Amino acid sequence: MDIFDIARLAGVSRKTVQRVLNDSPQVRTETRERILKIMEEHQYQPNVSARRLVKKKTHTIGLFIIQDPGKDRIYSDDLFYSVVIGAVINACSLRGYKVLVTMAEVDDPSPVLKLYREKSIDAGIIISWSNVQSIVDEILSANFLVGVFDQNNVTHHTPSIPMPVLENEVSAMEATRHLLQLGHEEIGIITGDEDNPAAVERLNGYQKALKAEGIIVKPEYIYTGRFVEQSGRDAVHHWIREGTLPSAIVCSNDHIAFGALKALKEAGRDVPGDVSLIGFDNILLTEYTSPALSTMNVPRVEMAVALVEELIHRVEGEPHETMSPFQASLVIRNSCSEKKA
Repeated sequence: MDIFDIARLAGVSRKTVQRVLNDSPQVRTETRERILKIMEEHQYQPNVSARRLVKKKTHTIGLFIIQDPGKDRIYSDDLFYSVVIGAVINACSLRGYKVLVTMAEVDDPSPVLKLYREKSIDAGIIISWSNVQSIVDEILSANFLVGVFDQNNVTHHTPSIPMPVLENEVSAMEATRHLLQLGHEEIGIITGDEDNPAAVERLNGYQKALKAEGIIVKPEYIYTGRFVEQSGRDAVHHWIREGTLPSAIVCSNDHIAFGALKALKEAGRDVPGDVSLIGFDNILLTEYTSPALSTMNVPRVEMAVALVEELIHRVEGEPHETMSPFQASLVIRNSCSEKKA
């Protein structure tokens, strides 16, 4: 007798018999009793070692760094993700889990799927600068568990994907309001990539903050860029050339702010005397620019820890609450000042 024979005699599926062997509460009482009676009548003895193998956990979380050859690549010195990687490893360690770091290309997820199929990991976390929806779909379709750190990496947000959510729009509104409170009305913004939802949300937050104060949003103050330093340089050069340089600038990330800061200095414009500048992310270097950069702190450590906690709760079948949204907080340094009269 094997598990298939038991299932046939009981008129149920093999999975139902397996659930009874694993003491799953998902089987109705009468069905469970019928299966157990058949096992007893036929003196069925389950393969204990096989059952242990089925139940065995590796206590290992896969950290998948998904690269796109056409975009900026993520390495250990990445100013944004280095903090995230460290926080994931530390949070897993505190829960008694190891971390297996794997790199893969966005168009070839086979190294990631191989880890799941070989039972090398219990679950995985994806970090990337690219859209990884197709990889996530492939992992979920194989009934494996995966979390995503950046909400902008997926197109479809579903409860099956543990993922911290950052309220970009509200956070950008706070950054813009800070400049408004300093008396600035001619406020520009340098956006991130147009196809990135975070860039769109931060632009919306900037516009809403201005409109709330009755200030007309001027198209000439909106520079469409990318989340790279060069966009900060290009925006400042464009505004100076056109004679439309704002008195204050919201940068959609800190890299953009670094580029803007350098371009303003090269043009002989003082920060914050002539132009106030605020970034977004609060990466480590913002403390060491001259002047030190005011920015919006993205709580990356807290987001990474919350993701690890929810993922491990799911692995272990423990009850858990869905993560609450996160919001960036204002860090005031020396790159913003009151508008000159």
